[in-house]
Amino acid sequence: MNQYLFIDQFGDAIIVRQEPTETSLRCLQTLVGGLIQLVPTDRIRADVFVNEEGLFFPQFGINLTASYITGRQLVGPAVFAGSNKDGDTISLYDNTLNKLKREGLLIHDEVWTATQVAQEYLPFINAE
Repeated sequence: MNQYLFIDQFGDAIIVRQEPTETSLRCLQTLVGGLIQLVPTDRIRADVFVNEEGLFFPQFGINLTASYITGRQLVGPAVFAGSNKDGDTISLYDNTLNKLKREGLLIHDEVWTATQVAQEYLPFINAE
């Protein structure tokens, strides 16, 4: 099962484990609250995903933590993942996660599912 790093717009960082029945795409979409957009960055060894329409959500603010890590201004939640040589989304690399921890990123001790994260951090999207 893939594991990703979720960072909400207020800096909360959580490891998220993809459910066995869930595709990578579905998991990422759940975590960002909609369609995903890959954000290019060369400051970290990771693929970074945000909500493609995040600028249209007034509830989404600038994600200072993810923006600092990537060197790009990001809005709303951000998800950090790895990718293989074929471009498939895989778990975030352990060395990337350890580097972020060494640099001071505080990460919740518990591992969550995408559904748990969405219910806690994106209730305005799921309250339809």
